[in-house]
Amino acid sequence: MPETQKLTSAHFYKFFQCPHWIWYDIYADSSKKREISPLLDIIYKGKAQDGAKQLGAHKKFEELKPEQYRDLEEAYMATLDLMRQGKNIYHGVLMTEDWVGMPDLLEARPGKSSLGNFHYVVYDVQRTLELRDEQKFPLVFYSLILEKIQGVRPKEAYIIDPNGNERSFLVDDFVDQFHMTRADIERILAGEKPAPFLKSSCKRTPWYSLCLEGAEGCNDVSLIYRLSQADQRRLYGLGIHTVSDLAAADSEELRANLEDWQYDKIVRFQNQAKVLLSGQPLILRKSAFPEVATEIFFDIESDPTRDVDYLLGMLVRSGSAGDATYEKVLAESPGDEQKIWHAFLDKLAGWEDFAIYHYAFYERMVFDRLALRYGAPSALSQKFHEHAIDLHQKTVDSVVLPLYFYTLKDVAKYIGYAWADPDAGGAESVSWYDQWLATGDRTHLERVVRYNEDDVRATMLLKDWLSQQKPTKSREVLEDER
Repeated sequence: MPETQKLTSAHFYKFFQCPHWIWYDIYADSSKKREISPLLDIIYKGKAQDGAKQLGAHKKFEELKPEQYRDLEEAYMATLDLMRQGKNIYHGVLMTEDWVGMPDLLEARPGKSSLGNFHYVVYDVQRTLELRDEQKFPLVFYSLILEKIQGVRPKEAYIIDPNGNERSFLVDDFVDQFHMTRADIERILAGEKPAPFLKSSCKRTPWYSLCLEGAEGCNDVSLIYRLSQADQRRLYGLGIHTVSDLAAADSEELRANLEDWQYDKIVRFQNQAKVLLSGQPLILRKSAFPEVATEIFFDIESDPTRDVDYLLGMLVRSGSAGDATYEKVLAESPGDEQKIWHAFLDKLAGWEDFAIYHYAFYERMVFDRLALRYGAPSALSQKFHEHAIDLHQKTVDSVVLPLYFYTLKDVAKYIGYAWADPDAGGAESVSWYDQWLATGDRTHLERVVRYNEDDVRATMLLKDWLSQQKPTKSREVLEDER
């Protein structure tokens, strides 16, 4: 590893999103780097806005002066001075010769260390208490630096959410995995470019265009939807490196060599490979939808950094061929969330002989969250769940498309829908809502509403398209008919 390149906690986050991110930061042409706004970065990392304010409601701590962060050595010495006093510290800087980290909170606990009759543990503030590797490994990293500073390795590391709920894990349980990942990162920092791989989180990086270009350039097998890096390694071990290799492979040989894989998985991957090569969709089965008097196409806009669901959008259509009208309940301030929830429940109470179409699990999850937060009659909750239909599940069950990803944006664009803002997404909606709250300029709010209406209209188009698809008589590719 170059002497000037210190290992940071950010490297672990980047590695789990896309290992190429680290390599491109150092070695790629910076003109090809896409800017990501600070708010989007917070969203992607699972953080909350005003982390210090939220943490301050649950923990007392000291902060370094802003000017001290201009020099990391100075920030570290200021942090060390506060540590010797046994202070809790927000965004302190920890350093060793080659490592530098900035945990959200350093908290002093009773117990001997080289600092005195106390030792430090680390916290990160996250929106949820989910503990994926990308959350755990930075905390292990901080804990190992602390061990070098205070002579004692913290037994546990912690995540705390905006409500003050905590979750811990044993640091020693993950040290070996941590060092394996650290070694991978250090090889990248030293110049070793990772093997091509494309996954959905690559879209979160500033270098997505280069990730896509690299995988497409060699037709890498990772272009297959939902194929993991572990799957890629298994296929590489069988001499299958490209989409073409997988499409041409004998399915029975794959089944024999991949005994721990369900056959449905092999079938799906091979179907996807053949469809990517042909450019033509494969219809596995006809999608069945209920005949109802009213169809509702439903999409929710949420700001996870504020923990608020600010727009519940609906496209309401009479039957499957009538006129469709866009309706919404909109929280112009976060404090209006309860009001729009009850407004939605009133609409739900009035619907009879209906179906609610949404894409993926999110709308169901938010419904349950808001019902828990503000209450809902059990009859209405049951009514929602009994009439809600997930079009993402319908899509992956019935068709194979020549796409790398199956988001609503990817699928609806493929069948012909065009968003008013082609670069918009859920994270951009949050950014517009944030700008509306900051400025009061309604043009930002109008962009949120327009984007939401596009989402529900795209959902309607997808439902109509699926209802028209049926298998052909040709059986030139594998199909899962079971």
